[in-house]
Amino acid sequence: MVVALVAILLLTSLGWWLSHATAWGRQLGMTMVVLLLGLVVTNVTGWQPDQKAASWINGPLTSLAIAQLLLAVDLRRLWPDARRLLTPFLVSVVLTVLAVLLGALVLGPLLGEQRSVLAGVFTATFTGGSLNFVSVARTLQPPDSLLLVTTAADHVVFAIWFAISLWIGQRWSRAEAAGSIEPNSDKPQPAGAVGLALLWGLAVLLAAQAVSVVLAAVPSILVLTTLALLAAQLPGGSSRRGCYEQGLLLIQPFFTVVGLSSPVAGLLGEGLPVLVYAAWIVTLQAVALLLLRRWRRWPLGETLVASQAAIGGPSTALALATSLKRSELALPAVAIGLLGYLFGTYLGLIASAVVLSPTGV
Repeated sequence: MVVALVAILLLTSLGWWLSHATAWGRQLGMTMVVLLLGLVVTNVTGWQPDQKAASWINGPLTSLAIAQLLLAVDLRRLWPDARRLLTPFLVSVVLTVLAVLLGALVLGPLLGEQRSVLAGVFTATFTGGSLNFVSVARTLQPPDSLLLVTTAADHVVFAIWFAISLWIGQRWSRAEAAGSIEPNSDKPQPAGAVGLALLWGLAVLLAAQAVSVVLAAVPSILVLTTLALLAAQLPGGSSRRGCYEQGLLLIQPFFTVVGLSSPVAGLLGEGLPVLVYAAWIVTLQAVALLLLRRWRRWPLGETLVASQAAIGGPSTALALATSLKRSELALPAVAIGLLGYLFGTYLGLIASAVVLSPTGV
């Protein structure tokens, strides 16, 4: 585990250096660079971090990063920004379900008798994230071999769409983001700001873990989000001045792990139909959403973040918002993504039943 953690952190550090020291790295941004590094390493060498190391990165470290990012959020701006995300998010969910059902019909001969299971888990994960994927997979109980390739396809397709979303947003939504300034990014950091910001994040994380033990039925991310939001409104904002920058840095190992968990080679054999189905769903959702966005004149940044809230869940939507320097969308992205947690599992089970039904697709 220690070796894997060191390797992940070294890759992330290399991504940080490349994103600052090279022209192409500055153009792509750190998140894109570390994601690409992970993809290259796992697909060239075949190496992947062990489950314990990946769980530590995706669990405590990413939770701390989320707490840090949300500690810089101004609650007064929540509803106006969340309202702009709500419509494209709901449209993303509807488009995902339609793409799943249409794909089951068109690709049915390729998918075989497992198409109902695939329809269920892909509907769940692409309308709410990995939490719903796990819930539906436990209910439908696919064979371990199918679950493995489905998980890999989910990671690969998500990683590609996140990278494309980041590239599109950085290239074409700069005018929209011109008025968005990262919290305190233009102010000098006082002495001890780094330590104080870290203490705030650790305090919120520990408090959230304690509350989650008591409220075991409540999703842990909801507890973490609520406590971080409440703490962000407390007096002493100057002591939280470095939280945003720290959170943005601490969340990068998550994307290194995403890249390292996306082996394309293993999907090019028997897993190819599963990869094609996953790519079909996300591609149709993305293309249709961007076309509707042009017709309805939705802001590009908000549309991309809303799509990410459906495809990847609240954590990745938050990461996209902050990577695009749209800090005002950080908490709304999480709030909208949590909606996917509420109904993604139900949609997955319904889609699986519809595809399985003799009168269905």
